[in-house]
Amino acid sequence: MKAENSSNKIFIIVIALLLIANVVTLTMLFTGKKPENDDRKNAMRNYLKSEVGFSAAQLIAFDTVKSKQRAQARLIYDEIRQRKQNNLKIIGNDNFSDSSIKSAASYAASQQENMEINMLKHLKDIRNLCTPPQRAIFDTGFYKIMVRHISDSKKKEK
Repeated sequence: MKAENSSNKIFIIVIALLLIANVVTLTMLFTGKKPENDDRKNAMRNYLKSEVGFSAAQLIAFDTVKSKQRAQARLIYDEIRQRKQNNLKIIGNDNFSDSSIKSAASYAASQQENMEINMLKHLKDIRNLCTPPQRAIFDTGFYKIMVRHISDSKKKEK
């Protein structure tokens, strides 16, 4: 009889916790609060609109550039992930030899360089959407958004 009461109490607690979680989720949904991640994703767009003064047409062009860059980045990340798995298998098969470790590290460094180059080209593409007066604003402020975006990402990791 006591075991049955104990089980009932556990079920009631679990149901109460699920109910609270549902209420919180519904409240966030209906109050329109967006998760922080949405703010980070739109930081550059918001900056371009409010600080640089992008027009509606420029924002549409930015969205196109951003979508293209994301698609390219996704392909690169997938390739890196696959190659990393293969490199780890090779390292294991080679008994963690210095040459296999160095080869894997060299590949990772070259891929990091490629990602940096792609990110900087993406910023150049965004800059090319600016009018000459907007470029001056972009050139003196875009890094603030990038630094904030990077520091927010690192905070999330911790």
